[in-house]
Amino acid sequence: MEKVKCDMSLPKITVVGSGQFGTALAKVASFTGKYRVSMLTRSEDVEVCVNQIRRNPTIYTEFKLHPNIIATRDTDEALKDTTMIIGCLPAQITPKWLEENKDKIPLDVPFVNCAKGMIVEKEMFMSQWVEKLFDGKMKYCMLSGPSFAEEMMREFPTLVVVASKDQKVAEYVQTALSSKFFRCYTQEDVIGVEVAGALKNVIAIGAGLLEGFGFGYNTISGLISVGSAEIQKFATIYKANPRTFFGLAGIGDLMLTGFGKLSRNRTFGSRIAKGEKLDYILENSPTVEGLPTLNVVMKYIESHDINCPIIKVIYAVVHGKLNKEQAMEKLMLRPARAEEFDYGVSEIGKE
Repeated sequence: MEKVKCDMSLPKITVVGSGQFGTALAKVASFTGKYRVSMLTRSEDVEVCVNQIRRNPTIYTEFKLHPNIIATRDTDEALKDTTMIIGCLPAQITPKWLEENKDKIPLDVPFVNCAKGMIVEKEMFMSQWVEKLFDGKMKYCMLSGPSFAEEMMREFPTLVVVASKDQKVAEYVQTALSSKFFRCYTQEDVIGVEVAGALKNVIAIGAGLLEGFGFGYNTISGLISVGSAEIQKFATIYKANPRTFFGLAGIGDLMLTGFGKLSRNRTFGSRIAKGEKLDYILENSPTVEGLPTLNVVMKYIESHDINCPIIKVIYAVVHGKLNKEQAMEKLMLRPARAEEFDYGVSEIGKE
C-alpha cells in the first residue's frame, strides 16, 4: 500500500480522539489545506489505516480522509509543535486525559473542547475543571452547536459557535476551522455554551422517551420547548448569559439532538421507553453523554431547589421509577399556570 504524503511544512493542528467527532473534526481542520492534522488515537488499526489508505477502519469507512491527516498513538508526537489542540474525547474521559498529560500540553495554544457534558466525578463543567487544573493558564475554548459528525463528513453546511473568555483566541480558532461547509461564530459565554451543550443531551433523552412511547411531534415539540426553559433555569446557577440559549449552542443544538435520527441520546431514550434494560443498553451502545449529565444535574436541581419537572420525570423514567402513564400524569396534571419567559433567579423554587 502506498503511504500518504502529508505536507509537513504546514502548521499543525492536533485532534485528540479518533471516534466519530474526532474523525469529523480532523476532516474540518484539514479541509482548507492550510493545516496538517495529527490525530491522536489509541488504536493501532486506526493509525495504520489512516496513514496508509486514508480511511478510519472503525468509523465512516466510506469516506477517504485528506492526505494531510496523520494518525499517531504517540502523545508527544501529536502535541509537538502544534498550533491548536481539539479535544474530541467523551466528557467523562477528557479530564483523565488532561490530568495524565498535564505536563505535556502546551499552554500557549488554544485547547478547543468538543465534549458536551458535566464531569461526574468533579461535578463540574470542563471550563471549571480546566481553570483549576491549569491555574487559569490554558487558552480554553468550547466548540458547540448543531453538528452531527456524519453530516460534517458529508460536507453538509454546518454552523457552530466557539466560546472563549479571550476573544482573540476564539477568533484564531474561528479563522483556522472555517471553510465553505463549516462556519464558526464566536462569543464569550463559555459556561453558558457548556450548560446548553450538556443539558440538551438530557432533553434529547426525553424526546427519545416520547418517541419510544409512541407519541408524535406535538408532544415532542412541547417537551423540547419547555425543556429549553428548564435548561435556562438551571443555567442561572452559573450566571450564564440568557441569550446564549437562543443561539446555535442553545436552541440550535437542542432541536438537532431532540429531533435528529442520528442522535445517540434520543436513540437511548427511545430504547428505554421500548423496554430495554438500562444496563444492557450501556454495555452494548456507543457513549451516551446525556446519562451521566442527567444524574449530576438531578443532584443540583434538588440542592438548589430549581423547578425542573421535565428533567425530574426524565430521570425517574430512565431509572425505572415511573412508567409511561405515571410520567404523563405527573407532567400533564401539574397545577395550571401562565407561560412565562423570565427564566432568571425569580424562577428558582417556583412551582
